[in-house]
Amino acid sequence: MENSEVRVGGRSKIFLMVSTLFLVAAIFINLAFGMLRPNQPGQTGQEIFYEDAVPVSGTLREKAKPNMLVPVGITSGVRFYTQGIVVLGAGDVVLASGATASPSRGRLLPGDIVTKIGGNLVEDIGEMTDAIHVSGDRVVLSILRDETAMDVEIAPVKCADSGTSKIGCWVRDSTQGIGTITYYCPKTWHFGALGHGIVDVDTQKLLTVRQGQLTEAEIVDVRKGKKGCPGELIGETNNQVVLGQITKNCRLGIYGSINRNYHALPKATFPVACHHNTTRGPAQILSNIEGGQVRAYDIFIENINADQQSDKSMVIRITDPDLISRTGGIVQGMSGSPIIQGNHLVGAVTHVFVQSPLRGYGVFVEKMVAEN
Repeated sequence: MENSEVRVGGRSKIFLMVSTLFLVAAIFINLAFGMLRPNQPGQTGQEIFYEDAVPVSGTLREKAKPNMLVPVGITSGVRFYTQGIVVLGAGDVVLASGATASPSRGRLLPGDIVTKIGGNLVEDIGEMTDAIHVSGDRVVLSILRDETAMDVEIAPVKCADSGTSKIGCWVRDSTQGIGTITYYCPKTWHFGALGHGIVDVDTQKLLTVRQGQLTEAEIVDVRKGKKGCPGELIGETNNQVVLGQITKNCRLGIYGSINRNYHALPKATFPVACHHNTTRGPAQILSNIEGGQVRAYDIFIENINADQQSDKSMVIRITDPDLISRTGGIVQGMSGSPIIQGNHLVGAVTHVFVQSPLRGYGVFVEKMVAEN
């Protein structure tokens, strides 16, 4: 998933191309890669994966869940605005004298979430920039740091180029990329997608959604995966066609309400398989990477993880020659592709093994449903 970033008081630039869907864990696929495009160095000699850093605790929650869901398999654009403004790091401000200053250094840390300035809520970078400019000699930022609320006081300085007051930090208020919709419930019209959370590509922290959308996307190219270099789907999004509203981003994916009037939504329902009914053996995944039409591709479930606290519920291997020819295996952007076995919806693709792109992880769909 691509992310937009901007220096406070500066310009913003958004460039969309899959990889950290989106598949930053995060992007994710991820994989091991988290949904969107992780730009982190690999580790030699072992399979690695990128995913959100949120610790897994507790057990699968028992809650009412639908018995029948509609597997989707449609690749879509994913974009949302964060709840608060994410601090990426400190930067320098050039003063009129030619010297530089960095008022935020040591006061704001990567991953901090700015929620208020001077006691007033700020929701985007523009509001933050304006509030700092009119703040005077001192500005108080209310932040969340590792879920702990605190206030930080900073002395802004005047930028020589713009003549505006700045605090010298890099921030982000939105993210975007491409991922796959896993399912929706025909009774509630709630959807689940990706199978893993969207994390910030720079801070590797799970992002909180303020508002977001699934939008129509067209796959324009595929970069095939190979050992040590995961592939990716390259797509263009049409923000005028909305497939759904995103209301939640958590460790098991993104959730919200699907647009029931979207013309390409499938209608066929499948029963949800319980984890103890999923077995090693042949299965299929659903994807629309070829010609925009969702079709089934053969896979093999190699292993089932008995640890119900783990989000890596199963190891899968791509066996379909058409898919292997097209993508080289699992690629970023396929994160969320539904897994079907024995006419049941059993899970979703989440990660690709960097050193073996034909293989990757999947999560049980019952875990995704329980999280929603």
